[in-house]
Amino acid sequence: MLFKQIPVEIDNDACSKCRICVSLCECISYDEENNLIFINAISCKGCGICVSSCPSNALQHIFDRVFVLSESKEIKPFDCVNCGYEFFEDKEKIIFCSRRLDMGKAIESVFKGKRVVVKDCLLVEKTTTKIDNEKTKKMKEILELFGIEDKIKVEK
Repeated sequence: MLFKQIPVEIDNDACSKCRICVSLCECISYDEENNLIFINAISCKGCGICVSSCPSNALQHIFDRVFVLSESKEIKPFDCVNCGYEFFEDKEKIIFCSRRLDMGKAIESVFKGKRVVVKDCLLVEKTTTKIDNEKTKKMKEILELFGIEDKIKVEK
């Protein structure tokens, strides 16, 4: 079973800077100095509230663009440059992209008897690798407290 997270992107040229989206979503911020709207694509769950409330239609789901580019090719989890997959889950394991590791979901899966695998994302930049490693390390520490640290595996 695949669970997709389809983040939102903004066309700052089309944006009227009304900031309705900023008031509706904690994943969106406004940079007053540069007069730009920014979206945190990692934390964006793709609910679409901002997209539907944008009067200038400057916000859109990224899948609108990805589907056009991949019409004849099936996108596999963790293989796409603009991967929209949050995690992949089957009966035995759950696989997370390192940038989208949900510690709560991972720990819940461990207690259900599943193995947790964390794979490096193709989008990982050297600046975020440290943050991703710290998240994984903290999760291992939590699992150690419960004596089940061997249930998580990190793959490159």
